[in-house]
Parts: sequence; C-alpha cells; structure tokens
Amino acid sequence: MSVLPVLKSLLALQTVDLKYRELDKDRRHIPARIREIDATLAQARKELADLKNQYDEAELSRQMSESDLKAEKEKIRKWEARLNEIRTNRDYQALSREIEGARKANLGIEDEILRKMQEIEDLKKVIEHKQEDFSRAEKELLAERAELEAKLANINSRVQEQEAARKIAMQGIDGSWLAQYEAIRGRRDGIAMAAVLDEHCLGCHMGIPPQLYNIVLRGQEIRTCPNCARILYYEGALKENTENPAA
Repeated sequence: MSVLPVLKSLLALQTVDLKYRELDKDRRHIPARIREIDATLAQARKELADLKNQYDEAELSRQMSESDLKAEKEKIRKWEARLNEIRTNRDYQALSREIEGARKANLGIEDEILRKMQEIEDLKKVIEHKQEDFSRAEKELLAERAELEAKLANINSRVQEQEAARKIAMQGIDGSWLAQYEAIRGRRDGIAMAAVLDEHCLGCHMGIPPQLYNIVLRGQEIRTCPNCARILYYEGALKENTENPAA
C-alpha cells in the first residue's frame, strides 16, 4: 500500500512549520532591535541632558561669582571712603592692607568669571552640535522604529495565519506519524523531512544504502535516514501521486 498520501501530508505540514519558523525568527528579532533603538535614544537624551545640566551649573556659578565680585567691590568702595576718616597712621595702614588684599582677591574672582564664561561658551557649542546630531538620529531611529512596529504587526498576523494553516495541515495525519514527525523536528533544527536524490539524503547530504533508496523511490514505506533520522521522501513520487491520485 502506498504511503505517499501520508508523506505528502507530512511534507505540507513541514512547509507550514518552516514558514512559521522564519516568521517567528523575525518576530523575535524585531523587539530586540526596538529595544536597541529605545536604549540608544535614551542614552543620547541622557548625554544631552547632562550637558545642559553642566551648562546650567556653570551659568549659576558665573552669576554667583559676579554677585560676589559686586559685593566685594562695594565693600572696597566703603573701605576707601573710610580712609579719609582715619586719624592714626596705624589704622590707615591696616585698612589699606585690607583693601589691597580684597583687590587681589577680586582679581581671582574675575579670572574665575572669565574661565566660567569660556566654559559656558564651549558647552553652548557642544550642546548645539549634540542637539543637531540627536535630532537627526532621533528622526531616523523613530522612523525605523515605526517601520519595525508595522512589520511586527504584519508578522503577527501572518503567524496567526500559519497557526491556522498548521491545524488544517495536521488534520488526517495519523497520531503516531505526527508524534514521530514532531520528535524528529525537535531534534533536527525544525526539519523532520528530507528529500532523496542520487542515493543521497538532502537533509544531511550523506549517502544512503541503495536498497533503502529504492524503497523511498517506490513510496511504499515510510523510512528514515540512517544518518540524520529524518523522514525520507522522493519528490518525483509525490508529484506522480498528485497527478494520479488513484494510483
């Protein structure tokens, strides 16, 4: 009795399973890429925010230094006004030294203000450059993310179609053959069936015994490859069975 209808049904099931496997591979890859995009954007936003915080801190420091300088200059002005009121040389010399020390300290504050102004200007340029880069990258990555989400939705729809097709393909296959098919598929990277050609299994590309090869060609028994254990079939025999269903 010909087992070609069984082989044909198993092969149809494998075709569905292989399509599902490819879809599932893409479906698992896409979320990883979306997470990568989100992480890249989050890191870029953080770097930009850190620079802006540095800018704000430098600007605040400059303002505080300018406020300190203004207060010190006002203090010196008052001290200078007091010089004309001092009657003793000792007090005059002491206050003069205070004034001179304050003026020197002010020079340091002025230098710090200039340094902060340069830092602020440099940060401003860096932020502008980073902002331009980020805006461009964000636009590109968000566009890619939207495409990936659309692709994922399409794949999920096709996966559902394949799941429905698998249920249909399983109908009519004897439970024992289905169990064997599933067991081999689990051990052989999702491929349970292999065609034969020129006395070779095309699943593992190893030679098979001539007697076994002839049995597979006739399609009267379901046999497995002695090397990879996949279920063997001959495409020509399946084609003949399709063209001559009564055979």
